[in-house]
Amino acid sequence: MIKGLRERFRYFKATGTTGIVAFIMSLLPDEKTCLDCIKALEQGGCDVLELGIPFSDPLADGEMIEKFHHRGVEKGLNLDKGLEFAFKVKEIIHMPLVIFTYFNPVYQMGIENFRTRICEIGAEGVIVPDMPLEELERLTAKDIEVIPLVAPSTPEARIKKADSLNPPFIYCVSVRGITGMQELPEEEIKDYLLRVRNNSISPLALGFGISSPEQARVFKDYTDALVVGSLLASVIEEYMSQPGRLPQEIESMIRKFKKAVSC
Repeated sequence: MIKGLRERFRYFKATGTTGIVAFIMSLLPDEKTCLDCIKALEQGGCDVLELGIPFSDPLADGEMIEKFHHRGVEKGLNLDKGLEFAFKVKEIIHMPLVIFTYFNPVYQMGIENFRTRICEIGAEGVIVPDMPLEELERLTAKDIEVIPLVAPSTPEARIKKADSLNPPFIYCVSVRGITGMQELPEEEIKDYLLRVRNNSISPLALGFGISSPEQARVFKDYTDALVVGSLLASVIEEYMSQPGRLPQEIESMIRKFKKAVSC
């Protein structure tokens, strides 16, 4: 197994392999079930875990993941509790861990304190979607990789700016909007990914809207990894009343994605 977030993405790019990144909301529907689901993700072949922190105003997230944000906030979950949970997650997985949060909780905690906590956890990457490229370097530390986002509307100069941060990968948002399962304009996204590729040397991950293994198969040759989030949340939503069955369903779903990108 290739260790390290940067090393794993280098491997994807060098070998033409397409990795699978899974987004899951921390501590939902409860701590034990969430940990069981995370174990199932890795058993199914997930390559990188993106762990979300519940927040009251998740501007980048669509209806399904927004629902999980609000449930978490109603349960009193926040950045501090999410990072405590992340420490437990790191103890049970071998795949790299990336933390997804918004800037307001980071600001409230204090950037230096946040960076210290991330280092203590051993998380290798941070995604803060509402933080400008020019500010992202404030989060960078010796053992923390900051991951920039670009979108179809991002000018070439901004793509080059994202690449200049020397990230482990650039997160390519697939749509001009929020996350969520949806039909994606294939040729437009392929052209967009080629444009990002032509203006950067960093590996790429495509996310926001990846809703089936068939979609993954369509885009696998244009990106180094695919991010699965809303579909995973929908599976958790469907089976969370059956905690014994839920991990099996998640493992099965990830295996289907891994098979799709390996064809």
